[in-house]
Order: sequence, then C-alpha cells, then structure tokens
Amino acid sequence: MSKKIITVCGLGCSMAPLIAEKVKERLKKEKITGVEVVTAKVPELASVAPDALCIVTSLKIHQKFGVPIIDGSEFVMGLDGEDALDEVVRLVRAN
Repeated sequence: MSKKIITVCGLGCSMAPLIAEKVKERLKKEKITGVEVVTAKVPELASVAPDALCIVTSLKIHQKFGVPIIDGSEFVMGLDGEDALDEVVRLVRAN
C-alpha cells in the first residue's frame, strides 16, 4: 500500500490543489516515490484521513483524525511553504 498525503482547504478547489502540487514537486525533487497526494474538502476528512500519513492544510483544523496535521498557511501568504514541505519529507522518510 502506498503512503497517502491529504491536502485540504475550505472548498478543496483552490489552495488544496496548489499545496498538493508543491508537495508532489518536493517529493520528486527528493526522489521519494510511492506517495499518493490527494486533495479533499474539510467535510471529507473523516472518511479519507484514517489511512493517511498526514494532512497538509491552509486552515485551522481542530478535530483530531489520528494523523499529524501540518500547517500549510505559508502557502496562503505567498511564501514557499518550505517549513511545511520539510515536515512532510521528514514524515514520509520516517514512515
């Protein structure tokens, strides 16, 4: 089974795909394979999070899903998101 990373924003149609693309680019740069990056809307998290490695989001999510939630708000502010991407890489390599 491949590892799964979920990217989330309010409607799943603007920031989530942008964050997903940044995560995919970074994984490719790090030569990391076997990771599926998917986008989701907040209401979908309960059904998609259980088998995920982590959630990367531009929102404050207070509900617990049993997986790490990585703050991707840097992407919204127009920054490169390197802190969030570094954390994703660390998690993928550790698992």
